[in-house]
Amino acid sequence: MTPNIGKITSQQFHDWIVSIVNEGIFISRERLTALLAKKSPHEALEEEFREFFNGYYALALELEEHEELVLKIIKATDALAHLNHRVSAVEAQRKSSPLGREARRMGLSLHSAPVPKIKVAALSVDEFQTLMRTLGNWQIFVSRERLVKLMKTEKSSEIAERLRAEFCEFFVSYLELELFLENYDYDPDDGLELRPEFIEELERETEYIRSGGKMYTLEEVAEELGIDLKCMN
Repeated sequence: MTPNIGKITSQQFHDWIVSIVNEGIFISRERLTALLAKKSPHEALEEEFREFFNGYYALALELEEHEELVLKIIKATDALAHLNHRVSAVEAQRKSSPLGREARRMGLSLHSAPVPKIKVAALSVDEFQTLMRTLGNWQIFVSRERLVKLMKTEKSSEIAERLRAEFCEFFVSYLELELFLENYDYDPDDGLELRPEFIEELERETEYIRSGGKMYTLEEVAEELGIDLKCMN
């Protein structure tokens, strides 16, 4: 169940944050930084960036549904007023919808979504390394370290309040990272080999359709499962 972070207790919030700060993107960032420091081969950086991007995707899945509530908390809290101009900048510059951003993370695109300007696969070695350094030094990683430090501090009402405030800082940094990546066209599955069992299954499905098998629309599947579809925009 998704927690309502505006209503859960300090302990519940602390426990939830544990999973956030341990997402794969933070582990991958350390490896990526080490590879850059050692001037590792380009192929090693490309492979680690795939892990980094998949970790970012997992983090986004965890955080994006809390966006509306977090932004309300920021706007209603005087101590967080300094974050408002950063939030406004993100909202003003965003070009895609939540569904469009979801599709982009999966290497897909919507007809109505803007086409990213920069293809990661077309970057030169130097340009790719510059991108990796930019991502590795993003503010979200600094904020994550502050969260971890606060979580290790002896619990008190003051620490609990600071933890929630730092999380809002962390969340805004995440929004800024999301906005930055909006300009990059990248498919983490590009170049990966398909597993033989997947190819066989795909061929069976293709043959089934060719022989007259029925394809179901999303609406038909939803009706069969008793799910109400909602438009995201």
